[in-house]
Amino acid sequence: MAFIRKSVKPKLPEAPVIGEGFSAAEKFTVAQLLDLAKRTGVETSPLDVQELLSVLGIRLISVPMKDDVSGILSLADNGKEWVVKVNALHHPNRQRFTIAHEIAHFSRHRSQQVQFEDLNFFRNGDSNPMEVEANRFASELLMPEQIFRDKVRVFSGSIEAIAQYFKVSTLAVRVRAKILGMKGHGLE
Repeated sequence: MAFIRKSVKPKLPEAPVIGEGFSAAEKFTVAQLLDLAKRTGVETSPLDVQELLSVLGIRLISVPMKDDVSGILSLADNGKEWVVKVNALHHPNRQRFTIAHEIAHFSRHRSQQVQFEDLNFFRNGDSNPMEVEANRFASELLMPEQIFRDKVRVFSGSIEAIAQYFKVSTLAVRVRAKILGMKGHGLE
């Protein structure tokens, strides 16, 4: 006689969902989000931004938009759920940065407004303090300093190899290196 067992997935310990049950004024750091990702089994190197969105309780929608619109973070009509819309026409690496940028707005700015429409990152010289902070936050989230420095060493400063590892653009790698004060190998 054969027994058939139902396959059961092991249950992960539940981590608090940041998206719900927290005050709009509460802000989160990159370190807190990376810790949350690790505790919930989200890949962190490179970071699985889509899975992190899910853990945060934020819905992701990929839709075609005008080329100059990278993404939108908005509070849904129900007043509870946050939604990220990412431009389906953009390169996947750009979409990753857009998602990280929207996570930054959620983590740092959601108490200040209920919608963020983001136009071309790094290219428009925007001096809006929230946009500058969101870009920097996204860069740190996708390319944490210690891992970034390690990959620069491992890949002998190859901007293309570093960008490929982190699944970001070469421009994002150059900007991150500049912020970290790194020079050489074309990183300045």
